[in-house]
Amino acid sequence: MKADEDRSNLLALRAYYLGPKGEKLVVFDYMSRGSLATFLHARGPEVHINWPTRMSLIKGMARGLFYLHTHANIIHGNPTSSNVLLDENNNAKISDYGLSRLMTTAAGSSVIATASALGYRAPELSKLKKANTKTDVYSLGVIILELLTGKSPSEALNGVDLPQWVATAVKEEWTNEVFDLELLNDVNTMGDEILNTLKLALHCVDPTPSTRPEAQQVMTQLGEIRPEETMTTSEPLIDLPEASASTSQ
Repeated sequence: MKADEDRSNLLALRAYYLGPKGEKLVVFDYMSRGSLATFLHARGPEVHINWPTRMSLIKGMARGLFYLHTHANIIHGNPTSSNVLLDENNNAKISDYGLSRLMTTAAGSSVIATASALGYRAPELSKLKKANTKTDVYSLGVIILELLTGKSPSEALNGVDLPQWVATAVKEEWTNEVFDLELLNDVNTMGDEILNTLKLALHCVDPTPSTRPEAQQVMTQLGEIRPEETMTTSEPLIDLPEASASTSQ
């Protein structure tokens, strides 16, 4: 049962096609809400994503990555907020997993280069050229920071990447400055959760791979930060004005 729950955070592969000239096509379920990147960065000003929603998404991603690493023996290789998709209930669904097995070496290197440009690539991949569980966890950590700060990793932040920017702010005791302004409403009641999740994200993006946790450890720590019973709340996952909520159906 637990493995099935973890697999529920992976976008289901429905079909695969290999053409006569070597062309490859994979078919996944359609997700009407689009990607996490769009949900976070391209929403209207009337849509506010509260902390319970963000934590639910973080937990879902960690569960999906844990399943890939532990039960499917698959390294994703390129987790980004663009290939985390959302279903109608805002559950996170990791997509594009397993594609590294279909790619040529040149294509795989191109994907890694793109991830670097977007700010998700673990620093050691510039030398290793081959992803592993710790590079996946690094990318997960970047996505968690993206959810906490509201900033895209591809943004220029005083000439440093998002993990370095956050780490510097925390070291200089400007921690409150890094959080998305929308989270300030939740800090009074859930400040410890948010701060501990930030610490976990920084652990995931540690420059030293051996220091980073595995996906299972990330999942366990998230459960300690916000137990599942706390997640079952009647409050709306997204704060919408009533007029907007009624027209978004």
